[in-house]
Amino acid sequence: MTNTGTREKIIEAAYVRFYEFGYNGTSVQDIVDLVGVPKGTFYNYFKSKELLGLEALDFYACVADKVFTPPNVLEGASKSRKPQPSQIARIRSQFEEALHFQERQKISLGCLMGNFTAESSALPQSFKRWIAGVSDSLKLAQVNGEVAQSHDPDSLARYLMAAWFGSLLLMKNSQSTAAIDDFFSLSFDTLLKSEPPMSKRKATPRRKKK
Repeated sequence: MTNTGTREKIIEAAYVRFYEFGYNGTSVQDIVDLVGVPKGTFYNYFKSKELLGLEALDFYACVADKVFTPPNVLEGASKSRKPQPSQIARIRSQFEEALHFQERQKISLGCLMGNFTAESSALPQSFKRWIAGVSDSLKLAQVNGEVAQSHDPDSLARYLMAAWFGSLLLMKNSQSTAAIDDFFSLSFDTLLKSEPPMSKRKATPRRKKK
């Protein structure tokens, strides 16, 4: 009888090995040795290492899916005059939460998603989900008056995600947090510096005609 937990153990072992040694630096034998099963057992569950790699990414992405979430559909829909919560602050807190996750892992190893995609031609669908979530928040930020209407939210979201993964890669290579510090400073304190919602801004007094 097949052990129903073996497949999950193989995925978790792959996650650990890919994170520490990279996709190309990990063999199927390395993974089955870590689990303690013969190589034939691996192929009972996975046709190739690449398919296992995608499963390992999904394992990793489950955490990020809970971080980069779109705004609540009810946000911004109310007609009340109460100030709407800052979406820029919300996006920043999402990246801060993602950084805390990296710190709980071996931060010197960078991001598993970025590491894997740098070695593989497969682009995980997770990227598209996270970009879409950030883009939706930016669109609501435009409704709230925090982001100029002239900006394209999809382009901004792609930039933020690209800059984020690039910063994690630089942090891994340099063993310094300077790149990630620059990401937060330039992205949120400069490019997307949060402004108070329209309802909280003071109206500019009109000059009296002479």
